Amino acid sequence: MKLLLRQRVSLALVVVALAACQQAPQPTARPLQNELTILALTPTGTATPTATVTLTPAPASPTTEPSATPTRTVGPSPTKGASPTAGPSPVGTPRATPASTPTANQSSSFCTQPFGAVTDERFSARLNNAGLDRTPNGDRLFLELTSSSGPVNGVVRCVPPAAAQLLAGDSAIASVIQIDLPLWRHDDLWRSSSVTLTKVLKLDTLQHVRSVVSQSSSDSAGVLIEIGLDQALPFTVQLDGGRLNVVIADSATATLGDDPLAKSNGSPSAPKQPVVFASKGDLYRYESSRVVPITTTLAIESAVAISPDRTQIAFCRANPDGLPTQGALWTSTIDGDNETLVADVGGCAEPAWSLDGGIIWFTAPWSDAAPDSYRLWQVKANGGDASAVSPLDEWSRRMPHALPDGSVLTVGHTDGGQGGLLISNPLSGTDGLLGQASLGNYRSVGQAQVSADGTRIAVEALRADGGADLLVLDQTGKQLDAITDQWWVRPLSWSSDNKLYYLNVACRSGQVLNYSLHSRQGSNDSQIIKGATLGDLGSVAVVDDALLYVRALQSPDNERGAEPMISGPSELWLYDLSNTARTRLIAADDGITSVK
Repeated sequence: MKLLLRQRVSLALVVVALAACQQAPQPTARPLQNELTILALTPTGTATPTATVTLTPAPASPTTEPSATPTRTVGPSPTKGASPTAGPSPVGTPRATPASTPTANQSSSFCTQPFGAVTDERFSARLNNAGLDRTPNGDRLFLELTSSSGPVNGVVRCVPPAAAQLLAGDSAIASVIQIDLPLWRHDDLWRSSSVTLTKVLKLDTLQHVRSVVSQSSSDSAGVLIEIGLDQALPFTVQLDGGRLNVVIADSATATLGDDPLAKSNGSPSAPKQPVVFASKGDLYRYESSRVVPITTTLAIESAVAISPDRTQIAFCRANPDGLPTQGALWTSTIDGDNETLVADVGGCAEPAWSLDGGIIWFTAPWSDAAPDSYRLWQVKANGGDASAVSPLDEWSRRMPHALPDGSVLTVGHTDGGQGGLLISNPLSGTDGLLGQASLGNYRSVGQAQVSADGTRIAVEALRADGGADLLVLDQTGKQLDAITDQWWVRPLSWSSDNKLYYLNVACRSGQVLNYSLHSRQGSNDSQIIKGATLGDLGSVAVVDDALLYVRALQSPDNERGAEPMISGPSELWLYDLSNTARTRLIAADDGITSVK
């Protein structure tokens, strides 16, 4: 057992060199020597989509295989045989919250850039010409279209190869630019484009383009073009009359060269109190400038929570051949002694302590249908029978947080896609929605963070345009503050003195996180640091004067903004808030999560 433990720890805490981007090596199609053939649309007479892929010789750099993109649970799916009771009524169709999505301009950017009119109207167009060439600003793809009805429109975005729809099998590329025209009608005018599509271009006229693929949708409208690049590069988009130009910059240094959260600086002071986290099915403690394992079993330990006095932990433990959420609730001291099985109700996720440390809240799936539906439970920390707090209704409850009056806050979702904050009071038996006067204007809610004293709630409010605002509510649901001027605003953590730390994501992007880290207390807002990364930012905790954060070397998500579910290479970093010094503590070949 000791040998096995050493192996697991060494695998989980391997220190690795930072990489700008990791990609999955996969077999490539047979290339054409020294030339690139673009078959931009190749319409067919059938509804079956066809893709034409032509690759040019390019040396493939060593790559690391990315983890599979996890599927996030959106809400419950009713289970046959269950007898749900009437619960809080879901709100009506939410109104779209006014928000300005960043628009394209002539500065190169990794931001998703729409072009043409914002409309749901399909357009009819003929492709007269298409090609690739060099400009003083970089490689360019152009389409020349003649439209007979409706405005030409679409969107251009960058994504990692693993997220590509057509180029995922090309190991010679490090980034993909997608030109998506979902409203291009498949009609006679579209089909007449086929006589002018094929262009053969010498590769030596281009700097970064390695492959081009196009595919028409199997529906009655839609065309997707993917451009494979040898590195992640910003781009510009311009629609001038019927000519669409996508220019790929020759350098990304100005954007990706500045990622301060990935750079050590000075000598930070470690927090005086212990910090716990999970990685690769085990629990660890960072204390006195060293990392030590807390658990030593072969079981899967996850979703750890630390008691208010930071002397005990509650965690979920599952069999190694089962799912993490199918485990039971356990407790132990902070150093792993006195392990105790506290509750076994057939599942366990997201434990949370009451403010006085006497009660542990947790959620457990009560439906085997996908996606799982979660119910809220409670148990005394010193033992006793677990009891269900929430009814079996249309709401799936996740992420419990204790409030000062003995009630508990959860984030709820229905199988209809609606979301809201739910407050349950086991003493009075009440259960209802919180903060709907503000949150009712939004499409749904994401994660929530509750202040240390339980009087402030920071919640991701998901807009109709796909982004998120940050709202701060009091424990009655009254709105106290709102941050609404970014693409995505993510609450990270509260300090012990009720200072909120949050992340601004400047624009929508499929591959690059353009971020700024802030603290906010009342009306005082301070930017701590800003930068850009091909990776992502995961779990964050503020302990004493230190901010501990997880860096994902590659993001499992195709849209930057929400906290990713990290399962691949990651690192735990320490940022000393008193002097801005920062350093990497450990690196793991598997995801680091639940930093507390």
